[in-house]
Amino acid sequence: MQKIRFSKAAIRDLPLPKNKDREDYYDTDCPKLICRVSSSGNKSFVVLKKTSDGKTRRITLGRFPDLIPTDARKLAQAALSELAQGIDPTEEKRKQRIRGITLQELLNRYLTDKRDLREASKLDYTKKMNQGFSDWMNKPIDTITRDMVMTRRNQLEGGRDNKMRVLRLLMKYAVDALKALEENPVDVLRDGGLWAKPKRKKRMVSSDNLKDWYAAVLSLENEKAKVYLLLLLHTGLRDQDVRYLEWKDVDFKNDCFIARDTKNHTDFTAYIAPQIKPYFRGLQALTGDNRFVFPGDSKDGVMNIPRKPIAEICKKTGIEFSSHDLKRTFLTIGEAAMIPFSLLKALANHKTDNDVTGGYINPEAKTLKAATWKIAEFIQSHAAATGDNVHFFLKASGE
Repeated sequence: MQKIRFSKAAIRDLPLPKNKDREDYYDTDCPKLICRVSSSGNKSFVVLKKTSDGKTRRITLGRFPDLIPTDARKLAQAALSELAQGIDPTEEKRKQRIRGITLQELLNRYLTDKRDLREASKLDYTKKMNQGFSDWMNKPIDTITRDMVMTRRNQLEGGRDNKMRVLRLLMKYAVDALKALEENPVDVLRDGGLWAKPKRKKRMVSSDNLKDWYAAVLSLENEKAKVYLLLLLHTGLRDQDVRYLEWKDVDFKNDCFIARDTKNHTDFTAYIAPQIKPYFRGLQALTGDNRFVFPGDSKDGVMNIPRKPIAEICKKTGIEFSSHDLKRTFLTIGEAAMIPFSLLKALANHKTDNDVTGGYINPEAKTLKAATWKIAEFIQSHAAATGDNVHFFLKASGE
């Protein structure tokens, strides 16, 4: 340990270290104050102190000659005082710096750090933030208060809670991960019991309506929309798992395809029922030269949800439905077809990790394929008027 009395001249004349990266010199007037001289020529003032938890805290105060010894001593005394009170000055500086980031910067940082987040989810979060909080995006996050959240909540219309949940997610990230805030201002809604109770949707295409719905789908001129809806009904997959499907992942020989990076962050193999295979093959003639099965004008190059064809079917049949309602329809048909519950979960690509028994069951491909066929047969039997057309198509195409 080398001790000297720090002065401008003394620090200026300190030699560069030989045969090592740095050399530390201690101030005789302030024993915890160090001048760290590096082989590159930098001379930095540092405070080193062991705290009550046994850890050594190192706080960099600044570089010489921008910081002179007399001022370095004052900063060192202030830092030592804060450490004695259990305050880490370095951490406080970091918090002060990060508290100043804007809501837009917080969103960008979250989307960058959350590497397993699907691209569609990133777009959805960005959209909801811009819809609900466009005038807040340039505000520092530490200026967003509980009162502001309450006022904005009362101003929002349409999907209010969904927008607020994204804001809550980002603020929770700022509190828990970044340690930038002491509390989440969106918690005011929880404390006031103001979150709307989620209502589980039950809408689906009933077996009584399946005939009309199926006929309307087959009559669509938009081939992409037709195959999209048939795949949703016959696989129970989520909208994005179907729309982002690539031709390289379609295997007609084995009647299956792979949905990549699903909501469970896994790849999932689904099976192509004979009843819809001809339509799938027909679409290949239209889009087979493209990377995606359903190419389109979206940012990612895939088709957007075909809302106009869906609206056309709703108007023609009087049956209201959405893409996700077809997943509910698939599972309900599966139950009616006496498919075991554990097998339905596997077909729908639902997690079984939290199910002790389900965790021991790993359905084989042959079993999943047979179950898919069974559900397709049930659909076929209830789409009687269109069934003859389908069977004729199968025969004519040699499938």
